[in-house]
Formats: sequence, C-alpha cells, structure tokens
Amino acid sequence: MNTHRSRSRRARKTDATTRTRSIAGALGAGLLAALAMADASPAQAAEPPPVSCIADTPVDPLGFGYLLDRGKFTTISHPDDILETLPLGINERGQIVGGYDTAGFVVHGFLLDRGRYQTIDFPGATRTLADRINARGQVLGLYEDTRGGCHGFLLDQGRFTTIDFPGLPTQTLGLNDHGQVVGGIVDVAASKIRGFLMDDGEYKAIDYPDALATNALDINNRGQIAGIYADANRVTHGYVRSRDGSFTTIDVPRATVTFPYGINNRGHVVGIYWDTDLVRHGFLYKDGEFTTIDHPRATFDTHAHDIDDRGRIVGFFENTSSPLSTWQLR
Repeated sequence: MNTHRSRSRRARKTDATTRTRSIAGALGAGLLAALAMADASPAQAAEPPPVSCIADTPVDPLGFGYLLDRGKFTTISHPDDILETLPLGINERGQIVGGYDTAGFVVHGFLLDRGRYQTIDFPGATRTLADRINARGQVLGLYEDTRGGCHGFLLDQGRFTTIDFPGLPTQTLGLNDHGQVVGGIVDVAASKIRGFLMDDGEYKAIDYPDALATNALDINNRGQIAGIYADANRVTHGYVRSRDGSFTTIDVPRATVTFPYGINNRGHVVGIYWDTDLVRHGFLYKDGEFTTIDHPRATFDTHAHDIDDRGRIVGFFENTSSPLSTWQLR
C-alpha cells in the first residue's frame, strides 16, 4: 500500500467539449446494465464469465468527494487523481474508503485515515474499488481481472480474499461488523440480476417479489439490507429488507428513480434520486422523512453513498466549472 499525506489539489486544465470516463457509475448500477454485456448462454465453467463492474460512464469532469458532518461539507480529493475521487464508505472511527482514477482510467481503491491516504490495489487486478469499511477495519471492495471480469474482495489485516458467488460474476457492495456481505450477481442462465447475502461463507440469493432485477447495496448490524429493484415497467425503486425477509419500498416523492446506497445501525438510509430533469440528488431517509442533500458547489449531480451511526455522510458531487483550489479533511 502507498501512503500519501493530504495536500492542496493541483490545478487542472479542462476542455468543456471533452467527454471523459467516470468511476461514479461503478457502484450498484453496474450490474443492472451487465446482462447487455454478458454471454447469453448458461455458464458451465467454475470461473465466472467476464462482466465489468467498474463502469466506463461518460460524464463531464470534474468530480470530488465530500464528508458531510453536522451540516458542514468538507471536500475529499486524492492528491493523485486525474478526474475524480469517490468516497464510498465510512465507519465509526471516521475511516473512509473509496476509489480514485489515474491516467488511462486506471482505478485504485483508497483508505483515508486521519488525513493520510493508503492506496488499495488487489494483486494482479486492472482496476480496484474499496466500497465499505466496518468497525473492525475490514475493507470490502471490487476488482476487475485481466479478462474484465468482476469479483469482490475482503481485505483483513493486510490479506486479500476473493469473494465470488459460485460460478457467477459478483459485485460485493455492503459489509457489516459481523462480516456479513451483500451485493449483486449476474445470473446469466436466468438472464436476471439478483442480490445476495453471504453469511459465514454461505450464500443466499435475494429477490424482490416479482421484480425483473434485484441488487443488494448495504447491510447493517441488525441485518437490514438496503437495495434496489426493477419493477415490471423497468422502473428502479429502493427497498429495505428486514431480517425476517420482508421488504419495504423506498421511493423519494416525485423522483423518477430512487437508489439507496447505505444504511446505518439506526436504520437511517442515504442514497441518490433522479428528478424529472434527470439531475441526481443525494437524500437522507430518517424516521419516515426524506431530506435532499445537494452540495453547495455542485454544478450538476450530488450523490450520498454511506452514513455512520453519528450521522456523518460521505458522497460525491460534480463540479465542472473549475477545480477547487484547496481542500481538507478536518
């Protein structure tokens, strides 16, 4: 792992007509588009067919991460990124994990702890993202192999372990303090996206009733799972699944799409929603009420990706007008 100290973000020149590639679309949505890229024939081999999970999504630069704590936004930007820094997870110690891109759209994971960055790269992978960190310091993430195939991983005390739902492309997205993992799989034989729960090495599929597709995005210590499903009209909704297996739909009022990304141990949910102009906003769902989260310097989208039990939120916003001159974590 490489270690960096926080410093001022260097100036970058941008061309307003240039379209670039983004890691912001990598989380959750990647598997919803994956069947279009997968081989339609049933997979018989033990190795999953190559399906990308770290998406190449054309967007306008630039993208910045943020920490929202008691109403105050703090910008998070890795000193070596080219276009984007994407914080995805935060634990109770304030440690933050995510991803950043370098030249040639090489994506690396990172851990930010007390102002210091550590780069996380799965050995031999072409791209790596770190998307959750629990109270034990275990890091959950994704990586792509040399074939472009998607795999999950757990990093525990410096040791990497691959997480693959048997025989299927796997996207690991949520982790709790008990070591339970949730995510999504591409069931190529059934032409369907399915969520899954991994508990003590045992895998269980998660399907929202009568849905065309289901994905599980996070899990808390109470066993509540936040995720998304596509209904018969191919409209994406959010859900929370209770430990007993019952589902509750979560839709931001007047939103066209609702995407819950994170759930804390109090049952508070954060995520993004699309408005009728297709602008994405962050949201907090707490005690039955929705609150919109828009970064004051966002020129377009704001995402909310995770929330800890203190209510600290990490996410991402797009600022295409000019680079931010300075940034700090604390």
